Amino acid sequence: MNILHLLGATEDHGGIVSVVRGIQAATAAQGLRHVVWVNSAFTNRRTPKFELRTNRFALDEAAAHPRLLLRAALALPGLLRLLRTESFHVLHAHTRGGFAVAGLLNRLCGRRLLFTNHTYAQRTGLYRRATQWPGFVTAVLTPNMARHYGLPPDGERVVVVSECGADAFWQAPLATPAAVPPLRLVGIGNLVRWKNWHLLLEALAGLPPELRAQVDFELWGPTPNDPAARAYAQELATLAAGPELAGRVHLRGPTHDVLGALRRANWFVLPSTNEPCSVALIEALALGVPALVSASGGNVDIVRPGETGLLFQPGEAADLRRQLRRLLAGEVTPAAPDRVRASVSARSATAVGAEYLRLYRRLAA
Repeated sequence: MNILHLLGATEDHGGIVSVVRGIQAATAAQGLRHVVWVNSAFTNRRTPKFELRTNRFALDEAAAHPRLLLRAALALPGLLRLLRTESFHVLHAHTRGGFAVAGLLNRLCGRRLLFTNHTYAQRTGLYRRATQWPGFVTAVLTPNMARHYGLPPDGERVVVVSECGADAFWQAPLATPAAVPPLRLVGIGNLVRWKNWHLLLEALAGLPPELRAQVDFELWGPTPNDPAARAYAQELATLAAGPELAGRVHLRGPTHDVLGALRRANWFVLPSTNEPCSVALIEALALGVPALVSASGGNVDIVRPGETGLLFQPGEAADLRRQLRRLLAGEVTPAAPDRVRASVSARSATAVGAEYLRLYRRLAA
């Protein structure tokens, strides 16, 4: 069975790219061939490598919806030529740019498609209407995302399928970080403003010096190649070099060894609001590392407060600081690492790949 993933990505990083790679690895033994449609600038930088089909107009994300629609319209002729020369049993769209292309294919050409929604969009109406288009099936990542869009999953037009972590995180030994200070916090993700990394830095800077000296924070992640991201990365570097945080915050840059980065953590930290379904969060929990995350998005379906992690009020540095104080005071005892791992067993690449395999077979039939 041949699957064409409509990503439109320009760079080989990010959670959506990781999820598609995980699905590919988990279903290859079942005879699935995955082909990934991306921008011509995309280069395979991680393994397993994708089989690529490129288009110079393809785009995954943009700040303005009209630009996404324009690029989708420009990319459509090339995509139609591809579909005339190659046969695919299922077209699987991802990203907002992928949604725009999928919508055009469905409405103008009558193509049957699967769209996995990986975002919490502010304009929910179009995504809700798309579930009524004939032949258009929507997958959301968690029950909370379904509620956000006002979509009761019916198993036919709307299904719930989680993001997935790489199987290696369930096969690796559980993390065993040092039990003595400093408290090692690790964050993993792109250096973009909506991730709210500055919120954690503000929370740390507001701790009394004697408590701040007991914390180390490592942030691993690339800076996307756009002016806003570069400006935000410089802002974080300036905060990290300030007198309150010097020596306590370490901006490590991109890494291909996420497992190694997480194994050093006492706690994983994710301060973003409405994080859809973080792959890094899933993989941290799979290693037995508890998580400190905002009470929003997919986090509320993944983290069990007081057992596998802690929640703080979204966007509130003061509440994040309060939870850090609790950790430093020894007031929180998470579940044993093996129970933390077990809490996300259904979110491994193998488990999620099996769900997609069943869905692909239904759509192909």
